[in-house]
Amino acid sequence: MILTGVLRHYATVLLQNAPKKLDLPAQREQRSLLRGINLRNNSSAISPSAFAARKNYMISAYKEGSFLKDPDNRGKAAANPMTDPAAMEGMMGMMKGNMAMMVPQTLIMGWINAFFAGYVISTAASSEAMFDN
Repeated sequence: MILTGVLRHYATVLLQNAPKKLDLPAQREQRSLLRGINLRNNSSAISPSAFAARKNYMISAYKEGSFLKDPDNRGKAAANPMTDPAAMEGMMGMMKGNMAMMVPQTLIMGWINAFFAGYVISTAASSEAMFDN
């Protein structure tokens, strides 16, 4: 069982795709959202006036769209992720990960079935003999 877990781990590591580097605007958008979340979560660690100043700055920047990677598409519907090749690559990576988990699980089930089938039959036979009296 432990060996199967180790093999599963290394198979998962080998099947992983290399992380794609984000372009600068996408990275700026992502980090600005994290800054907003961190400001909200750690608001008790700074003075109320400092929190208010930072909050006002973040609100005005979000409203202006200065952190957006593509400010021209603000307010428009998001593109279909099924047409994006990068999204398809991500879904394929998830499928490979699921297959890496399913194959060892199937082998373990077959191993358990082969070794414990006789035990179940012998246990059922002995319990029937006990109730025949």
